[in-house]
Amino acid sequence: MKKLFFFSLVFFTALLMVLLKSSLPAKAQSNDRVPGQILVKFKESVSQRERDNIFKGQKAKSVGKIEELEVHIVQVPEAAAEKVLTALSKNPKVEYAENDYIATAFMTPNDPGFPQQWGLYNSTTLNADIHATAAWDITLGNGVRVAILDTGISKSHTDLSSKVVGRVNLSDAITDDDIYGHGTHVGGIVGAVTDNLIGVAGGCPGCELLSVKVLNDKGSGAYSWISNGITWAVKNNAKVINMSLGGSSRSRTLENAVNYAWNNNVVVVAAAGNSGNQSKTYPAAYTNSIAVAATDSQDKKASFSEYGKWVDVAAPGVNIYSAWNDNSSPSDPQPLCDSATDCYKFASGTSMSTPMTSAVAALIWSQPNYETAPAVRNRLESTADKIAGTGTYWVFGRVNAAKAVSL
Repeated sequence: MKKLFFFSLVFFTALLMVLLKSSLPAKAQSNDRVPGQILVKFKESVSQRERDNIFKGQKAKSVGKIEELEVHIVQVPEAAAEKVLTALSKNPKVEYAENDYIATAFMTPNDPGFPQQWGLYNSTTLNADIHATAAWDITLGNGVRVAILDTGISKSHTDLSSKVVGRVNLSDAITDDDIYGHGTHVGGIVGAVTDNLIGVAGGCPGCELLSVKVLNDKGSGAYSWISNGITWAVKNNAKVINMSLGGSSRSRTLENAVNYAWNNNVVVVAAAGNSGNQSKTYPAAYTNSIAVAATDSQDKKASFSEYGKWVDVAAPGVNIYSAWNDNSSPSDPQPLCDSATDCYKFASGTSMSTPMTSAVAALIWSQPNYETAPAVRNRLESTADKIAGTGTYWVFGRVNAAKAVSL
């Protein structure tokens, strides 16, 4: 999917204008943000009464709060949104104010013939995969909890229903179930039931899954939903947070949420994006996220994958087969179904390479000597295979599960 949205006196005067401009929020197109919604964080010393008065003076209403980040979700008339945002940003009692931007799922639609085009590639190409089966001889990742921040995970899919140990809906959708399909596909890549003669195998067979619905039934979601999802996952004992999603706009709230997870010993893994260029996407580009590009079965960069020095690792992301919610969603091609609820399909995108990476991170967590997020991340990155493009398209290489969990 397309990602939605991302000196004499004269010199001193010019510099001052630049500095003043940089302190204000950037303008955003209305389709890249939630209309009439702003994220506001006050300075610590500001009382609740002062906060209420500031909102009242701007005809703004606080409709929610991301408690762990001390960020208010504020609604204002859309016609006045830019003016209110500027006023709040200039207020000395406000640490920052910013638009509530929108992120989207990073899946590239397939045409009906795409699965057959794999004849042009050799799916058995040595060293092009993540060597999961060899890793499973060492560990299955039993009990490691992975949060899937996405469109939800199907409640009825045989390959997944028993693996989900907690779920929440933080989007504007009416159900916590997966209507869109993307989250079910991602969840299946991480932790589908394995060795049950049904469907597919998950990269971390012993992992537990948290279904955190932060994208709505059309595959998009506000940064505030995602930030809430991150803090919810941390509180519910996730060790890895998978985000196969992103937006083009940088956000202090979203970055603070990622930092909150990292500081609470949680590994954050995020998709680099599918625009095929070097543009940064968020949350992947934040320092405390692991940004993931996609490779194909020839161990080469996928044509659609975002790339650059800001991308950390790569993983298989082209024509990946996994679970799907059902055959009623707007999906091209339609999934293959064993029953009304047990469906599977091929999909491509950094949305698929990201859960491959999350699965490896979870396997590492289950091993002795890897008891902190920095240790797990370092192991994941340092054991990646330095395939062609390493150092140009990504920093460390394509992840290798077997190497990562070997003593």
